[in-house]
Amino acid sequence: MLERIVDIKTENRKPNTENHVLLPAEEVEVRDTFDVIVVGGGLSGTCAAIASARLGAKTLLAESLPFIGGNGTIGLPMTSFRAYTYKHPHRGTVVVKGIPLEILDRLRERGGIAGDPAETNWMDYDSDLMGLVITDMVEESGVHLLCHAPLMAAPRTDTAITHAVFLGKDEKIAHEGTCFVDASGDAALAYKAGLDCPMGRARDGKTQPMTMIFTVSNVDQEAFKAADGYPLMRKEWDRLRETTELLNPRTGKALSGPIWLPSRPDHVSFNVTRILVEKGTDSHLLTEAEIIGRRQVEEFMEKLLRPFIPGFENCALDRVAHRVGVRETRRVRGEYELTDTDLIECTKFPDAVACNSYPVDIHSPTGGDTEYQTKSMPEGGYYTVPYRSLVAKEIDNLLAAGRCLSATHEGISAVRVNSCAMPTGQAAGTAAALCAQQSVPARELDSELLRDTLRQHGAIVD
Repeated sequence: MLERIVDIKTENRKPNTENHVLLPAEEVEVRDTFDVIVVGGGLSGTCAAIASARLGAKTLLAESLPFIGGNGTIGLPMTSFRAYTYKHPHRGTVVVKGIPLEILDRLRERGGIAGDPAETNWMDYDSDLMGLVITDMVEESGVHLLCHAPLMAAPRTDTAITHAVFLGKDEKIAHEGTCFVDASGDAALAYKAGLDCPMGRARDGKTQPMTMIFTVSNVDQEAFKAADGYPLMRKEWDRLRETTELLNPRTGKALSGPIWLPSRPDHVSFNVTRILVEKGTDSHLLTEAEIIGRRQVEEFMEKLLRPFIPGFENCALDRVAHRVGVRETRRVRGEYELTDTDLIECTKFPDAVACNSYPVDIHSPTGGDTEYQTKSMPEGGYYTVPYRSLVAKEIDNLLAAGRCLSATHEGISAVRVNSCAMPTGQAAGTAAALCAQQSVPARELDSELLRDTLRQHGAIVD
């Protein structure tokens, strides 16, 4: 039995009054020690863990769900891997490679994705097969995987996080780490460590709304396309909004198109619901969001798809996503805060570690519209994400990836998507492994060494 223990103290302890419960400090046995601990098993965290392990770092990937993949397994399409090519669709320059492209290539081998990354801005894929592909890659790379384990605490010194404590099924599980990656989406690791975690837009803290993704079966895809179904769907939805009281506030203009599953031609997923709750870090509000989302799913099927959209007359609900899709919550306060101006001006940072071209895409926190700036960049343009936006400002050994990296509300609206979350994950995992191996704080890591290492592993950094 391991003799080391970690003392878990409750933050902001308050007196045991009528309205407060005092939780005592606990001693939890330390199970193991890792070079790198990645919290959050979405696509960004998965890429981070694979990258770290491939560099020889002993790596733990911890996830609160029973499986990895996060929002990459709820039925969304994969956003663009190429430079900006919206005005004149044609073959473009791929700016995302490395582990993210390897994942897509493996998915294609199983018949689970449609479209060439160089030729399309949206790649529909089978999210169930995605889960199988990334699980294989995690195991092959030697990552230690821990699921069913929500983060409970992040004990720290003044300068560094020392442990991650997870709530297991039977007991609390503590692991010691040298360097940490927060890929939780909610900046859960930074928050538990007591760091500054901004959330929402600057003027009022409001975040983008949530969406409940769902999939229907028994769809006649050819009939839908023959009827020019997507414009019709948007038009009919707005007509319904004028004549019927609807739960879903989303406008027809803001309705995303159908997501066709390549391996199942009669199945289609939808990203069309809109759930306006205050924030996605409150369990009570998330419960409310789950209920609202499911009601909106039924509403969309019964009031629009079946009665008015060709090809959907006999459709059946195949599945509702395993959880509501959250676009935005807390972010890590980093050495640099990425802005929408950086993206629109296609900024090429000297310490760039990832590239992307997905535009500013802000779903209104208070209504049904979406600010989708499809003309915000020049044709063939792309922006970069600097290493400094992955480095936590207040602590020495924490890096962020995915939608909780350091950016403004407007900036995160673009880099939150999977095509950007994945390469920032690879960058964060690579940096964490190098920091652990060289015993240097994250902010002191040589960015050129990091960039060269990423290039050696297939990533595009500039």
